[in-house]
Amino acid sequence: MKTVVRILCAAACCAVAVGSVIAADTVSVRPENTDEILVNPDMGLVMFHYSNRQWAYGQLEERGDTLDWFPGVSAVYFRLPWCLLEPKEGEYRWDLIDSYAAPWIAAGKQIGLRVTCCESRYPFATPEWVKDAGARGWFFKMKMTPIFGKEVPGGDVDLWEPDYGDPVFLAKLENFLKAMARRYDGNPNVAFIDVGTIGMWGEGHTRAYKREMEKQGRDIREAFPLHYRMHRRIFPNSTVLCIDDQAGGVNKDPDPPLMKLARELGFGFRDDSILVNAAPNCWFHDNWAGLFAPKTPVFLEHEHYDLSTERGAWSDEKLVESVAAHHATWLSIHGWPKECFEKAKDAYARAARQIGYRFELREVEYPGEVAVGEQFQIKSKWVNVGVARRYKGATLAWSLVDGKGRVAWVMADDAYDFKDAEPKSGDAEKPVSLASRCTVGYRGDIPEINDGVWVYTVKFNIGNFANDKRVPTIEPGEYTLCASLGDADGTPRLALPLRGGRDRRYPVGRIKVTAP
Repeated sequence: MKTVVRILCAAACCAVAVGSVIAADTVSVRPENTDEILVNPDMGLVMFHYSNRQWAYGQLEERGDTLDWFPGVSAVYFRLPWCLLEPKEGEYRWDLIDSYAAPWIAAGKQIGLRVTCCESRYPFATPEWVKDAGARGWFFKMKMTPIFGKEVPGGDVDLWEPDYGDPVFLAKLENFLKAMARRYDGNPNVAFIDVGTIGMWGEGHTRAYKREMEKQGRDIREAFPLHYRMHRRIFPNSTVLCIDDQAGGVNKDPDPPLMKLARELGFGFRDDSILVNAAPNCWFHDNWAGLFAPKTPVFLEHEHYDLSTERGAWSDEKLVESVAAHHATWLSIHGWPKECFEKAKDAYARAARQIGYRFELREVEYPGEVAVGEQFQIKSKWVNVGVARRYKGATLAWSLVDGKGRVAWVMADDAYDFKDAEPKSGDAEKPVSLASRCTVGYRGDIPEINDGVWVYTVKFNIGNFANDKRVPTIEPGEYTLCASLGDADGTPRLALPLRGGRDRRYPVGRIKVTAP
């Protein structure tokens, strides 16, 4: 016999639908998934705190504001020139990152990092002491970008660009990146690290370097693989992203050599061309993104919001469309957060509901009654309705929660890794059906050793309490059955679009546990 329960609403972890039956028969549940915008690790909307300079977008936000009022924001991004982080050789200013990262990490969110070596606002984005140590480079002139809408006095300025293959430059850069890695490589609070040490703004646009390479008849990208391999070697435990323009801004090559190398190294991909131009060229490299997305994540950076709107390139529809076209895991908020929210909040909300992974629990089937120590199955069906995979994987766990909201038992099913759950393609869903083998409690009592003999009665003699008692691993009774996705040990990590979750354990029904 089968009892069917549809979970419509639950206000707390132990709440279930009216009419749920506690019985020895099979209970079938069809949870109602919501359209709530979720905040999850390793995906979502990303706010720029620093955008190549200290006075960028985060500076106008109130100290400690983690943009909880902007649905879907899961990370903050720090993009800074090397000169600010190592103003003197061996002296580091990680506090420029950590001071602003602290509240985000405390809120359960993450950070992203890029360090650049050539900038439009700093004569020496690569520290001048690197040049003084003998690193080769060249000056070039560039008009300074207006700050807060005002032209910078002086017009054109001289900027220094390094030879990206120079051995002195590479040695100093490697020392810096190793110091950075000691702090941030493999840090769970760091979502990604860009390869940003090549070209203007870290995007691969070279000026003096290009001029000098062309004079010598050399490939302007011949040094770029050195930076890719250096980042992989120094950050082996991090999600590292390459940047589209490093292989060519509007290059029509379907798979440039540098992008092939990036995939060989296990890099993710970043497309910085979103809404820089108006239709039909709203972006350039969704074809490259498609080569990465099956295995590694894709980040989308749209043009500065004010610049995009000024040139008529901004489109709410195209912003949302870009997420699906690139199978994107992250999307930037590249502008003043309040302005972006006030003028384009619906577009960001639509993008946030589909970006990255989004696991819906469609069906659950389990016995209404189980005995302590008895093996049984919980069958479930899941669908990833996002546009990308959960690249770092996740494990399904079933928990029993008692009437006081305490976790009484956890059963993690590591037979399936949710990194293999494919996202939907258009309207086509790719459901995953699982049959978790579970056992609640341990049949028998906890033994103790008495004269070398296992005794299954635990003797208590505490204060005035003296008794012989058989100790169960879980008390018989009624429990709320909860589903969660997270670590292999059953620790919940991922938010699901289900109601009633407490600590990211979501109730699916009631189950009765009986004595063995």
